[in-house]
Amino acid sequence: MAYRDLREFVEVLEKEGELNRVKAEVDWDLEAGAITRRAMDLKEAAPLFENIKGYPAGFRLLGALLGPTKPVIQGRFALAIGLPKDTPTIKIIEEFTERLRGRVKPVLIPSAPCQENVLEGDQIDLLKLPAPLIHEMDGGRFLGTWHIDITKDPDSGWVNWGTYRHMVLDADSLGFLASPMQHGPSVFYQKYEPRAESMPMAIAIGTEPVCNIVASAPLPAYVDEAEVGGAIRQQPIELVKCGSCDLEVPASSEIVLEGEVVKERRMEGPFAEYTGYATGGTESPVFKVKRITYRDAPILAFSNTGKPWTEEGVSDSIVLSSVLAGELKKAGIPFQSLYVPPHNLAVIVSARSPYPGFVHTLACALWGSKAGILRPYIIVVGEDVDVTNSDEVFWCLTTRLHPVNGVHVQKATPGIPLWPFLTPEEKKSRKGVRILLDATFPAEWDKKEVPVPVDFESGWPAHIREKVLARWKEYGY
Repeated sequence: MAYRDLREFVEVLEKEGELNRVKAEVDWDLEAGAITRRAMDLKEAAPLFENIKGYPAGFRLLGALLGPTKPVIQGRFALAIGLPKDTPTIKIIEEFTERLRGRVKPVLIPSAPCQENVLEGDQIDLLKLPAPLIHEMDGGRFLGTWHIDITKDPDSGWVNWGTYRHMVLDADSLGFLASPMQHGPSVFYQKYEPRAESMPMAIAIGTEPVCNIVASAPLPAYVDEAEVGGAIRQQPIELVKCGSCDLEVPASSEIVLEGEVVKERRMEGPFAEYTGYATGGTESPVFKVKRITYRDAPILAFSNTGKPWTEEGVSDSIVLSSVLAGELKKAGIPFQSLYVPPHNLAVIVSARSPYPGFVHTLACALWGSKAGILRPYIIVVGEDVDVTNSDEVFWCLTTRLHPVNGVHVQKATPGIPLWPFLTPEEKKSRKGVRILLDATFPAEWDKKEVPVPVDFESGWPAHIREKVLARWKEYGY
């Protein structure tokens, strides 16, 4: 099913036992963040804070929207795209990959509830919104952690949706962190700034879930995320025009910030990031807010990043797996399955090497793509290995990976300061390193030399397996 807005999705989560309405007063200052983190650690329901200390009744905070669930980690993600929450991970990836191929054009509507309340001029104060201080090590209160940044290429007119963190700097200013190799604010701003022009940008917070999912997807240049989102939700996304700039935002938004990125740099961060570590502050461009609009009783959705599993890890795991699988298919490279674990830095591919050096062909296709350029680890395992099962992957790594011949390192590759393993010099220069781990048996080995794995499928003849399965309950299991 397609959800009209975030509120309709919240209702479904509640019916599925995946939402907890927190009616007790909760402080935006670390308490909401700690509760959300604990809920994710225990794979409990997403907390909707309905009584925020120091804020009027009706202003709400929502954490862990797509956070981990039991028994399938990505259960809320499945619900977000209209699948049952117990859909197996590989099936979610396959369905998402299939829908990624489609396009459904958005629909422009004249008005939307996200414009029910308008703040302009002297009325603007970003802290009128309950931006949380999420982690103790954060440099400030972050208003943008689960949102959409909407920008436009000044040359081609291509509109891009992305997600880049935003720390509150003062009443009308936000910082943002974006990598130079990513589409959207960073790449586009490199065109505006030399022309001494400010870059228009809108930030949409609290959209229906698919909008957030496609905004964080590493889609190719000139692809319209709104059209992709329509294909994912199998229904057009409704857009509405901003009041102060020539941009359009999802009509389902709870809160919209309109403004421009100006020629100014200020310290942004630190912030506890998706890698599971806090990253230091950096001099970043400044977003000046000119207009704030929001629904009555707005819901401010936020992401509590950190060690897996978090909602960002859940979403990116499916999205990146789908996009990268598509890259291999497009390149005509054979493989069994592909999975990006929740930390998002590694790609695990199960494949059979049809010829010597095949893994390098596979790795080049992944690292040469937008989605793969920032994945420093590629692990190739055998076709018999379940890439979503960490136990099987680790077993394969420790029994098939040759400690010398199977390890391939590339130096001076693209990198970002968020990677905790980089040296201070590498972070400053944005140079990285990446590694390919080939945990497959070489293609040139004689079949008689290839070890046979021992498990239920391979260790017993078919008639014995069928007998055991048929009598399983009889055995007392």
